[in-house]
Amino acid sequence: MCFSMEADLVAGALLVPIGVLSLRQVRESREIPLASVPLLLGVHQLIEAVVWAGVDDHVSTGVAHLAALVYVVIALPLLPALFPVAVWLIESPSRRRVVAPFLTIGVVVSSYMALRLWQNGLDVVAHDYGLEYRVGLGFQEIWTGAYIVATMGACLVSSYRTIVAFGVLNLIGLTLVGLAYAQAFASLWCIYAALASVLILVHMVRREPRPQTTESLAQL
Repeated sequence: MCFSMEADLVAGALLVPIGVLSLRQVRESREIPLASVPLLLGVHQLIEAVVWAGVDDHVSTGVAHLAALVYVVIALPLLPALFPVAVWLIESPSRRRVVAPFLTIGVVVSSYMALRLWQNGLDVVAHDYGLEYRVGLGFQEIWTGAYIVATMGACLVSSYRTIVAFGVLNLIGLTLVGLAYAQAFASLWCIYAALASVLILVHMVRREPRPQTTESLAQL
């Protein structure tokens, strides 16, 4: 597995229009965070293309570092909270109680990673198979595990089949990347998640009916 500026550009170019289409399917404001995920991840890959351009000396060091910082802010402090928030918002009140623990974990993970990024700064190291973003998390295995639980756990307990499928695909990708390319975990998983986010457009178009809950049955 090897990624480069060209791979990020292709992924970003594919995902941005998919993200726009996903947002055009929004019917309620609570769907916006979920619908925005493909667009966010598409832009995310385009940002990493700028980081690669810095590695190849096509842009200045300052521009490349700013791009890397924006990339990491999205990947580490933002996504662990955004995923469970997006799932929590689209669920029924009773189902939200199931998602809430993952939302709590996500907020904790996001806060910790933002703090570590603020304290330690960021270094980028290029490998043949991807970019390594060094933040100095401390207890990295624990926090990586919590990151996975927050982002994918919320998807896996969703009442919507396409969101569960999105979670399963990402969990597979997270496992493979974590085992084979742990150093470039953020870079490689994010491009995998970006491509898998096509399922979010599928969800927005199909709008699978939410399973009836006790509350909804009582209202009949």
